[in-house]
Amino acid sequence: MNKYIFLLLILIPCVLLAESDGEAGFKMLTIDTGASNSALAGAGAYLPGDAFAFMINPSATLFHRGRTVSAAQNFWIFETSLTSLGYAYSNGKQAFGLGFRQLDYGKFTFRDDTGENIGEFHPLDLVLTTNFGYRVTPDHYLGMNLSILYEKIHNASTLGTAFDLGYTYLPPLKNLKIGAALKNFGFTTKMNNEKINLPLTGEMYLSHDYSLGITDLNSRIKVFKINDDKQVKAGIGLNARFYEKFTLRVGYRFNYDAQDFSAGIGINFKRFQLDYAYLPFDYEINDVHMIGLSYRL
Repeated sequence: MNKYIFLLLILIPCVLLAESDGEAGFKMLTIDTGASNSALAGAGAYLPGDAFAFMINPSATLFHRGRTVSAAQNFWIFETSLTSLGYAYSNGKQAFGLGFRQLDYGKFTFRDDTGENIGEFHPLDLVLTTNFGYRVTPDHYLGMNLSILYEKIHNASTLGTAFDLGYTYLPPLKNLKIGAALKNFGFTTKMNNEKINLPLTGEMYLSHDYSLGITDLNSRIKVFKINDDKQVKAGIGLNARFYEKFTLRVGYRFNYDAQDFSAGIGINFKRFQLDYAYLPFDYEINDVHMIGLSYRL
């Protein structure tokens, strides 16, 4: 047991103390996936409902028993959009997941050295992810993701692979979860003879659930750092579910340049779950709206 606790303690500091030799690419890997998670300021790894838990913490799928298929559309800033698809299966002992994400930047005008319009190009990022999770002991859970990356800008492109490692510990305090993850460790091919760094990220999570009669409350905390960003960021979220049918969510982000408050709702109908998230931005950046739909098989 001690070795898993030791893993938890050393996993994140190696990223928190690391400094990148340049700005990272594949920024889509740092955008929150799923409407429910985004409404909770990115701290919704252990929140049941959709199939995107392993994209937050690779070990979190083990707590989402059954089979779930999810789709989400993120109308992101500057008229970009992130489309996400996910499938997750867990029996509590083992878990498996598949995910697909596409960041669409829209069309851009391409001009020559004289400024003349000579056509359009359509940049995009694609990520295909496979997840495996395993319950090592009743208190210790491990998970890992392997992702294939593709990025295209005009006539230049790059391929890459990324690896995520996630861990969850259930301490003696009832309904408490402590988690950690090291994400986006890998490499890419060069684009126009330039090295593309990945946004190596270290994350820690704290999750606690409460039951208050007709209402279930879930509180979440996430602390993380990306290696090309000097600031440690954090997010807190509160999820309130009424009669297992209707959910209200609020979140708050710390140390973000243009974000803080977020909110969302969820509606359950039989095997379906519909989610919505609203993320306001400062500095005249457009506000973000997200929708998600999940189905439990």
